[in-house]
Amino acid sequence: MKKLKMVLMISLSMLILLTACSNNSPEPASEAAGNNQSAAGAADKPEELKVLYATVEAGSEAIIDAAKAYEQQSGIKISVDTFPYNNLQEKVFSELAQKSDYYDLIAIDTPWVPKIIQHIEPMTSYIQNTKSPELLQLDDFIAKAFLDTSVFKADAPQQNPPQMDTIDLDKIVSEGFDIWSLPIQSNVLTVSYRKDLFNNEENKAQFQQQYNRELAVPQTLDEYLDIAKFFTRDTDGDGKIDLYGTTLMGKKHEANFVDFKSFLSDFGGSIFDDNLVPVFNNEAGVKALETYGSWVSEHKVTPPGVLTYTWDEVATVFGSGQVAMGMNYHDMKLDPKVEGGDTGYFVFPGVENGGEIVRGPHFGSWGIGISKYSNNKQAAYELAEALTSPDVQKGYLNFKQHVTRNSAYVAAEALPDALSKEYYQVLGESLKVGVGRPRITNYDQVSEAVQIAVSEYLSGKKDAKQALDDGAKQVQSLMEQAGY
Repeated sequence: MKKLKMVLMISLSMLILLTACSNNSPEPASEAAGNNQSAAGAADKPEELKVLYATVEAGSEAIIDAAKAYEQQSGIKISVDTFPYNNLQEKVFSELAQKSDYYDLIAIDTPWVPKIIQHIEPMTSYIQNTKSPELLQLDDFIAKAFLDTSVFKADAPQQNPPQMDTIDLDKIVSEGFDIWSLPIQSNVLTVSYRKDLFNNEENKAQFQQQYNRELAVPQTLDEYLDIAKFFTRDTDGDGKIDLYGTTLMGKKHEANFVDFKSFLSDFGGSIFDDNLVPVFNNEAGVKALETYGSWVSEHKVTPPGVLTYTWDEVATVFGSGQVAMGMNYHDMKLDPKVEGGDTGYFVFPGVENGGEIVRGPHFGSWGIGISKYSNNKQAAYELAEALTSPDVQKGYLNFKQHVTRNSAYVAAEALPDALSKEYYQVLGESLKVGVGRPRITNYDQVSEAVQIAVSEYLSGKKDAKQALDDGAKQVQSLMEQAGY
């Protein structure tokens, strides 16, 4: 682990040094277009294109299958190298820091963009001059996912893009932004639940009597808590609770950060204000953290080991049938050994405000981008366009890929498997209301500072306000050190 951290720090330092010392500021779109065309003219059809990609966290199986099909269609050999997340991040940073031309396309997790934007080829001019508009169809992408994943300003990547319900390239360009990748996979916090427990007639009658409403999918965090309390019980009469209402991801970990961020967004809060001043310690933040913590300490609707859980442990606990509901970034399923078990899915609940329910499940997407040092930029763009095209994304449904196009979610409505169909419906709805990560170069450090604050509250070391105030001071210091 220490060796990995050292390599990551060296790679990041190389990136920063290259960015600071180089005069290679991003070219204007017109100049880039000219350079693109000249590069393309030298090799319109390279013998091989090399792709650097993630493993299962970004749906590698689906992408490799699509790459093979493209290879047969185009006659270009497509090589896809895959690495698990930490190794991939190290590899991406190292390749770009060395200005290596080995890879043409690279998988990009959204938080990396502010660090590596000077080393990615902007796609805007390629998009404007696409040879295959039927493959591109920008207006088919889920707008929120596309804007969060792909739209950045080269000299100010921390700025949020213009908001729109349908992608308008002219508006994006007119406000000084570029397209840096095409969204290929999206994750968002959703809830898996035990339908068998919700549909049980005895449970429905008892819940109706106790809460004076129907036992149904909750729309708010308050409703969710009621259901979690209702299902936390001793089912075998031995005097010990063996079924809990829900899971959380309470370990000091990235999962902890995005868990808290989802509650924070529900209460109308955010990590930063528009000037990148930390504000997660305000009233909304305190309320969010206290609500989150009360499920563990006061209401005790989570399993005893919840403060050691990340997304992996949550999936195991839900799968074993120990909880009635569980939150995660993929479609959790019950183990077949759970007698009578039946799974369903719903959108992460929100908070009622002014007659409307505010929801803010955390989401993050993977983009596929062009290395600035590729010798095959035009061909690489065309491969990226194909790998994210409407028909190809519909094919990704066979691999349960988290697709990024509206048309793919429409196609999912015809899936023969009812459970997959339900999950895609929930996934698509969730992406449209999701909230992404802060656009900062020191994201990992900021995330860890917030993780510590949340953990100190959950462990009882500090009250919510003190923990968040201390965390905000640390984040402010980190932001100043990073030059913000």
